[in-house]
Amino acid sequence: MTFDEEEFTQVFTEIYPSLCRFLESFLGNREAAQDIAQECFMRFFRQESNVVKADEARFWLFRVARNLALNEIRNSKKRGSFLGKIIEIFYAPRPDQAEIYEQDEATRLAIEMLQVLPEHQRAVLLLREQEEMSYQEIAQVLNVSEAKVKVDIFRARKALQKRVVV
Repeated sequence: MTFDEEEFTQVFTEIYPSLCRFLESFLGNREAAQDIAQECFMRFFRQESNVVKADEARFWLFRVARNLALNEIRNSKKRGSFLGKIIEIFYAPRPDQAEIYEQDEATRLAIEMLQVLPEHQRAVLLLREQEEMSYQEIAQVLNVSEAKVKVDIFRARKALQKRVVV
């Protein structure tokens, strides 16, 4: 038996925005983040309700999202950066929108800094800072120990501090 529509809609409404935010920060690509978030919910909807309980949905969805995002990173590295180069060639800054540009630049720099972190450190830091999950919740999402979560967050913060100071 799969989830009924009402139960699914409630979970979707509650979790989708934060899942997209996490994935966008993790991947640095809004479209890919939305595609992966939708794929997560498709998989969630197809699950048997006795496999994933509604109260465990958040953890299950973030775990699946992280795994799919890692797959996307691996696949995008294989495809190369051809599309990115084309976008750079045709990208022109929007004139008369300095405020939008500054915000976009700040976001780009933050994502660029996050991209230098190993995937496991990036994931724990985003789940902690952006999604405001506890260490225990992060450990559950990533299926690791709480001690590993604490160490990874500490190391991620230290690595980012070194980049900001330099």
